[in-house]
This record gives sequence, C-alpha cells and structure tokens, in this order.
Amino acid sequence: MLNDIKFFLPTKVIFGKESIINNLSEVSKFGKTALVITGRRFARSTGLLDSVCNALKDIKMNFHLFEEVTPEPSIDDCAKAAHIGKICGADLIIAIGGGSAMDVAKAAAVLIRNEGKLQDYFGEEKFQNEPVPVIALPTTCGSGSEVTKYAVIIDNDANTKKTVSSEKIIPKMAILDPLVLNTLDGSLIAGTGMDALCHAIEGFLSKKANHLTRIFSRESTRLIGENIVKASDRSLEHAEKVFLGSLYAGFVINHTGTIFIHGMAYGLTIRYKIHHGKANALCLPYSLQFLKTHTYKEEVEEIEKILSIDSIFTMYKQMRLPLTLREVNVKEKDIPILAEMAVKGCERAFKNMKTTFSKNDFVEIFSMML
Repeated sequence: MLNDIKFFLPTKVIFGKESIINNLSEVSKFGKTALVITGRRFARSTGLLDSVCNALKDIKMNFHLFEEVTPEPSIDDCAKAAHIGKICGADLIIAIGGGSAMDVAKAAAVLIRNEGKLQDYFGEEKFQNEPVPVIALPTTCGSGSEVTKYAVIIDNDANTKKTVSSEKIIPKMAILDPLVLNTLDGSLIAGTGMDALCHAIEGFLSKKANHLTRIFSRESTRLIGENIVKASDRSLEHAEKVFLGSLYAGFVINHTGTIFIHGMAYGLTIRYKIHHGKANALCLPYSLQFLKTHTYKEEVEEIEKILSIDSIFTMYKQMRLPLTLREVNVKEKDIPILAEMAVKGCERAFKNMKTTFSKNDFVEIFSMML
C-alpha cells in the first residue's frame, strides 16, 4: 500500500549547457532591481560574474553586488547582504555560487522584507511578509539549495547551524549550467558531490519519505555513485550527471529533510573547519553501519542494492577523501565534545527519524570513525 504523497515544486528548473546566458533574461519577470549575491572569489575569478552582469545590462536591469559570502555563512553575512538590499531597493535576488551563496540569498530575502534579526526567523514559517524572490545559479554539484525551502546558517552564539525554513524562500527559478563545473577542482567536485549523495540517502531514510521522493533518491544515488569518481577527475560528462543527481537530491530533501548525518557533521565543520560536504561524507558510511544495527536494517539494505557501504569506502580511497577522523586531526579526547555538538545539531533531524539517539550513541559512532 502506498503512503499519501505530497509534492510541491514551485521552482522553474532549467538544466543544460549555456543555460545561464540563454535564459537569464527571464529574471526581469520577477523584479526591476536585483541584488546579486555571491562569494568572494569564485564567480569573479572564473568570469561567470562578468557574464551575468553583462546579461543583466543587456536587459537594462538595475543591479548591485554583494560579494562577501563566506564558505560557512554566518548571521552577519545575511545581515550585511540584507542591509545592502534595503539600501538599493532590491526587489529580486540572484544567487551565484554553492549552497553558501544560496542560503545567504534566501535569508537576506526574508530580512529585506521583515524587521528584526535573522535569529527571530530560525525555525519554520516565522516571518509574516513575503520575501524577495530568489533566482539561483548553482556553481557546485552538491547543495541542491536551488530547489529547497531551507537556509542553513551558522549561529556562532549557539555554536551550531540553524535553519530558516519556509516554502516562501524556495527559489522561483533555478538555472543549472554544467559548463560552470569546468572551473571546479576535483576535490571540490568530490566534496560537493558527496554532500548531494548524503542528501539522497538521508532523504530515503527519512520518515517523511514517500514513493515519489524515493524514486528521486534512488536515481540520485545511482547517478552520483556511478559518476562521482570520474567527475572528480574533471570529466565534464560525468560531472554533469553528478550535477543532475544533486538536483534530484534537492527535490528529495525539500520534502523529507535530512536525518542525523548532517547534524553529526556540523561539529566537524564548525570546530575543525572541514568542508561541509567532506564532513558529511566522512560521517556517511559509519552512520549507515550504525543504523543497520539500530532499527534501519531494511532501509539501509535497500540503499545497498544501489550503492553498498563498502563501495562508498572504495570511492573515498579513489577520490582521496579522508576515511577516518585521525586523518582530519581529530583527537580521541575530542569525541565527547563532537558527540555533544551532534546532539544539539540533530534536534531538527530527529523529527525526521523513527528513533532518536543519545550522546553515548554518537560517541560510539565517532569512535568507529576515529
């Protein structure tokens, strides 16, 4: 018997080579003055930012730039972007970059139209006024943020990541041009691609999964599993398929959320400055081994029909991703601290699981990872 299915996707998705230049003129449907939000280096150094600016000039759209997004964005990043958006009268945001740029764009979209601080809006549907529309131009093959309702931001005071969640911040349009992946190094393709794989698998294991999301989970897992190693060797043919798998995984987590793997990884990112995708990747196979003996045996075995845990470890060796915590300089004495951070980081994730786990459970998993 099928469970009830609810599936909502308000984003117009355009996927294909040269799709940014060929379709960017459509942004004029959403506003008259754009705030272009991006990181400090990538979009400008690769020429992508210039291409976007020239395309906006061609359609005579007013625009202003915010190029200060940090790799792990904070509340301050969002406040600064929103401040510029208010000053310039932005009624549209164009996000260029990975998940960080898109998360800041979504958060700024809320703050431009709503008074107060971002902390006031952590959680689900906390704001009253409609946010500024967001157009997403993803440049990595990992976050899926171009089609999700989440903006994940570091709250330094709380020493964890927190989320603004609302269907109103889902981007109105997402343009995915695989040619941008030509400018990524293999390590970044590996890290962001593994982030997408975690989305697909965690979404499959979420209690909010349904028949339709699991179709996307399976296909995303297959696309990424079969292509990510060659993609990390800078094969565009294979990177394009990982990019598509990342999009599918975004469809999944927009409806299912993630489970505890992401929450576990927050501590590795915040405390050790490990790239978000690589931190998730490190947690993934050990978490699956743990779940297989803790009420998720059937579900994990279903995933293993597509991609086994042993295959994941093999992929890491081929892509030179870390296999243990020692490889990223984590000490045994730090495991209780990471476990405490995981309990805090997984508060939201536990709502998507059929069971919750304690600090001792996380100590066990991190000890396996050591």
